[in-house]
Amino acid sequence: MKKVLLLLFIGLFCTVWSVEAKRSKTAKADKAYDQAYYSKAAELYKKAYAKFSKKEIKQSAAYKAGESYRMMANYKEAMGWYEKSIKAGNKESDANWHFAEALRANGLYAEAIAQYNKYKELFPENAAKADAGIAVAEQAQKWKDKPTKHTVTNLSALNTRYHDFAPSYSNTDKNTVFFTSSREESEGNTNDYWIGQKPFDIFKSIKDNNGKWSIPVSVGSPVNSDMSEGSVTIVSQGNVMYITRCVRDKSKAEMCKIYKTTFDGNAWSEPEGLPFNSDSYTVGQPTLTGDGSTMYFSSDMPGGMGGKDIWRSTYNKDAGIWEAPVNLGSMVNSDKDEYFPYAHENGRLYYASNGKPGMGGLDLFWTSSEGADWSEPTNLMSPMNSPADDFGISFFEENKGYISSNREGGLGGDDVYEFYKEPPVFWIRGRVYDTDTKESIAGAKVELFGSDGTTLSYTTLEDGTYRYDMKGETKYKVSASYTGYLTKFLEVSTIGLDETQEFIGDFDFPLKSTAKPIELPEIYYDFDKASLRPESKKELDGLIKVLDENPTIRIKLVAHCDFRGTDAYNDNLSNRRAKSVMDYLIQNGVAAARLASEGKGKREPIVAADDILKMTSIEEKERAHQRNRRTEFEVVGTDYVPN
Repeated sequence: MKKVLLLLFIGLFCTVWSVEAKRSKTAKADKAYDQAYYSKAAELYKKAYAKFSKKEIKQSAAYKAGESYRMMANYKEAMGWYEKSIKAGNKESDANWHFAEALRANGLYAEAIAQYNKYKELFPENAAKADAGIAVAEQAQKWKDKPTKHTVTNLSALNTRYHDFAPSYSNTDKNTVFFTSSREESEGNTNDYWIGQKPFDIFKSIKDNNGKWSIPVSVGSPVNSDMSEGSVTIVSQGNVMYITRCVRDKSKAEMCKIYKTTFDGNAWSEPEGLPFNSDSYTVGQPTLTGDGSTMYFSSDMPGGMGGKDIWRSTYNKDAGIWEAPVNLGSMVNSDKDEYFPYAHENGRLYYASNGKPGMGGLDLFWTSSEGADWSEPTNLMSPMNSPADDFGISFFEENKGYISSNREGGLGGDDVYEFYKEPPVFWIRGRVYDTDTKESIAGAKVELFGSDGTTLSYTTLEDGTYRYDMKGETKYKVSASYTGYLTKFLEVSTIGLDETQEFIGDFDFPLKSTAKPIELPEIYYDFDKASLRPESKKELDGLIKVLDENPTIRIKLVAHCDFRGTDAYNDNLSNRRAKSVMDYLIQNGVAAARLASEGKGKREPIVAADDILKMTSIEEKERAHQRNRRTEFEVVGTDYVPN
């Protein structure tokens, strides 16, 4: 009996010990997760998943493993563990949602859409959220299927199997790049618990005249320390650098601050904290505008939209301090995270967000401001963005620069990528021809006048055609002229255009011959009156434009009447009509010396009186009379000299 009791006691003890041991491992995982030690937590949850047999515990362990990997931006592992959790019976809303998001973050858009639909079935109260996810996945697939003209290449000379990201440089030395890395050469002696690698440090590499990068080296102390440093911005002269320094220990989550350090020609100074740093929230990833007067950065300080937001601080020269930060608002920020702002010299603000519609993970966007208002952010699309995290952009030329990404195919963790976009090509093509005969005008002169001061001239071919190459980000006025014809102008702009484009069709030039009077077809007068109808003034504004485009011509305005009334009466009426047109032109800035007027009464009708008398319809007769009540102009000289 004693032997049996002893065996029962030993068995009970072993069972209790086994349960407690398993609970102990879960507790350790939970503690690591709560302290944001995600690399450690992931491993502990995976071990717990393998050892536990109860479905509800396997569900939880797998889900928490997925969450740990998601926090480390390892979406491939996260996807697998969310799926394991659901297969183990996890029907919670968050598990199903994060699985759909992880599928999207791995570029499995069709599968993500299917999971969003499943999520909508399981949680119909969240249908709008699911529909938004479906729309984002569908848009991402379109971007993937039709990428932009960018070429994105892994800059392997800077990368390792660790995290390498956020390159930066000064405007005066674009061949020296500073970037953040957790490689083995980092200063710290212990691993960063979040990522399970060395703490981040700032490294630099120099590109020689052959385009070869030197082996990256640490900038050393006092800039680097046993804490994590990185995400730098450098003033244009290259002697002042703002860095991010983060502290993470077992007692609290990560806390980051922005510091300033100065290079005296030999070494960097001890970093000094900025006034808006705090022990209560994180600030980091600074970027400066070209003149150094404005700093943008990421922070979760109170007053934001949620998560990390982009904030702005202005430097007060008189006081010598950075002023209180201002949140950029809901147009730029979301209820999730916005990181790594970059102030481009063209006025655009680039940044990364996982709260705006994107391809998955963090996506790169740009926005611009007019006063206090920011434009709707524009997604940089594929291949600048990928299903993974894409962030930390910087430019060293208009269409060249660097991004950071943990996309598929990298060397490990985050990598630095170089991007290049062939500049878009623009050209204009058209034909010059006679307005009335439609015949091509060979030898006509076509000129382009660019807002950048460019002037180009071209002579049309036998078929009257011309072709010009144009620059990007430029406004042009284009003119066509030929002896005996009125010069005509058109306008075209390449400003804001990112894709190659040919401008045709709307840039043909029908030119009016000056060999005969030119009718102004919509100059109307009421019967027996000389006053202009309101609708006539639009046509006369067009005539003013013709005079502006042909500044040396002098014209004579000729008015005609219908055949009703005596010759003397109609001569007087047509003279007054021609004079009313001339007065309108003078009132609107046309020099009187360029103008003459004449009334021809009813002596030169378009529709003969006999033909009108044969008409049976009153409406038809009135239209004929209206045609005869017309105004024309004749070019009587080309020798006017403008003041």
